[in-house]
Order: sequence, then structure tokens, then C-alpha cells
Amino acid sequence: MLDSENKQPSGFSKYLQPRFLLLVWMGLGAIFLAFISISAMIPSDAPRPGTVPVGSHRVGGEMADFTPAFPPRRAPQVAFTGPGGQVSLADFRGQVVLVNLWATWCAPCLEEMPSLNALQKKMGGDDFQVVAIAAEPRAEEKALRFFDEHGIDTLDLYSDPLLSFATTMGGSTALPVSVLYDAKGNEIGRLVGGADWASDDAVNLINAAIAGREIKG
Repeated sequence: MLDSENKQPSGFSKYLQPRFLLLVWMGLGAIFLAFISISAMIPSDAPRPGTVPVGSHRVGGEMADFTPAFPPRRAPQVAFTGPGGQVSLADFRGQVVLVNLWATWCAPCLEEMPSLNALQKKMGGDDFQVVAIAAEPRAEEKALRFFDEHGIDTLDLYSDPLLSFATTMGGSTALPVSVLYDAKGNEIGRLVGGADWASDDAVNLINAAIAGREIKG
């Protein structure tokens, strides 16, 4: 008959042995360290699935082609013509400004103009302005006729007949091009080509700019 001290553990009791418990704790510790290491490799501002980082706005949908400026560029100080004479973007300091360069010969420009008019009607005020600049010779005459014929009743008429402002703004030889500036005169980003500026995506972008949130592509 075997001495009870020499008996091997059997059944559930063998899982309570110190050696087995030590292995379990070592395994859990290894898993925890792996989790910490992987977490450290993920950027702190990386968005979680289905969320937008706090303090930022990620463009998408109708604004998917909007490209954030990096690094931010200062608004050009070149003058263009406004309702009361010569103006520059410095006159809009303190407001978020959406500058849209367009021309009456540009089909996508004419297609998106009603949505810019609707955006100005919805959001134009002390915090935000749409500044649509007709960039072509005889711009004032042609643009005014287009405004009258198509019911563009909210936008002020701005023009750049010598293309001085358009050339200085740079970045694109295509029209339309829309550039968003913050209240300090820094370029937030731009969108080349036509877009529906009356869409929820556009309104969300403008609201984020007014709130001073970082815009991410």
C-alpha cells in the first residue's frame, strides 16, 4: 500500500498545484504585455471604427474630394472687385470664408452655383461667408447676367477679370475650385471640381471649420 504523501494528484486537484498556477499567471502576464505593446504602436489620434476623433472632423461623402492644406497656407492679399469696389480676403478676417473661383463658360461652375447660393442663404452671417469670384474677362457683366437669369439672389457679385487673385491663389488651373479659409486667414483646404455645397456633408464641414475643429481627409 502506497504512502499517501507519495500519491500523484488526480482529477481537478492537479490544476491547483503551484507549478500549474504559476504557468497560468505567466501566460496571462504575457498576454497583457502584448496588449500594451500593440496599443502603444497605435497613434493616439487614430480613429476608432465608426467614430471621429474628438476635436476633429473627417470629410467624406459629397466632400470626399476636399483636400486639407498641409501645411496651412495664408490667404492671398491680392485685391479683387466686390460690390463696393476693391476688396481682399483681409476684409473678411474673423469669418470662415469659402472662396469659389468660377466662370460663366464653365459648365460645372454653373451647375454648382445654386448650391453655393443655398449655402450662403443657410449659413451666411457673422461667422461665415461664401465669396464666389467670377474669374474671366468682362466678369462683372457676364456674372451679373447669369445671377439674374438663374435666381442667384443671396451671393454678392465678386469678380477677378485680370485673373490676378486666381493666379496668386494657385494650386489648380481647373475651374471650379473652392478654397476654405479659417477666421485667421489660413487655408483649411480646397476642393477642385464641382460639388453640392448645399449637402449635409458640406454643412458639416463648414460647421467644423467655424468651431475650429481640425479637418482631416
